[in-house]
Amino acid sequence: MATNLVLTFLTNSGDKTTFTFPYAKPSVTANIVRAAMGSITSNGSIFNDEPVTAYSAKIVTTTETDISLS
Repeated sequence: MATNLVLTFLTNSGDKTTFTFPYAKPSVTANIVRAAMGSITSNGSIFNDEPVTAYSAKIVTTTETDISLS
């Protein structure tokens, strides 16, 4: 089972941009996510289309089930 933290921001051009962080702890708190997103927006000048506003955050958990083809 894979767990990803998916953070979406609005950029300075008005578009949405998404960052996906694999192997996130499923128990991550809203306070930690807000702090991380705040750090990204305050240091966003390293990106071509700078993320300026936190838009959404979610944990995405993926499971795999093998299918027998024989």
